Amino acid sequence: MATRFQEAERNDPFRNFNFRIVIDGDEVAACRKMSMLEVSVNTVKFRAGNNRTTVEEMLPGRVEYKPVVFESGLTNDETFEAWARQLMDQDAQAEPRAAEPNFRREVEIRVLDIDNITVVRKYVLHRAWPSKYTAMSDLVGDGNDTIIETLELTHQGFERIPV
Repeated sequence: MATRFQEAERNDPFRNFNFRIVIDGDEVAACRKMSMLEVSVNTVKFRAGNNRTTVEEMLPGRVEYKPVVFESGLTNDETFEAWARQLMDQDAQAEPRAAEPNFRREVEIRVLDIDNITVVRKYVLHRAWPSKYTAMSDLVGDGNDTIIETLELTHQGFERIPV
């Protein structure tokens, strides 16, 4: 018999601290933070010249995906830096950055259950590429924090993948 505080089916929200980042099939060093996946649809204001009211019509415009920022403790894993350098160290070469092979990648975000094993949500950033890289955070002589590297990815959309 179920007690008063037991539920037949639990439906707790997922926690935001169990996640993994996978780039082209390889899991990268654990990130401590990832910004929100955000998309917006621009509003186009429209008013026909023969419209007798002063009210503008609103139409959906272009879709805009916000960049995603990953923060990770600085370790010997060079995944973020190597990818950023692939685009940012092009000054000495004649080819344009877009000619660099595989500069756009698929990035998978796996949200894990409280057991830190079971994947409960999966999202993929499509055709992502590094638009900003910070090699390390501030160094503070009397500090007590870890050194953080950040990678900002611009992408052409995301989708939720069934698990």
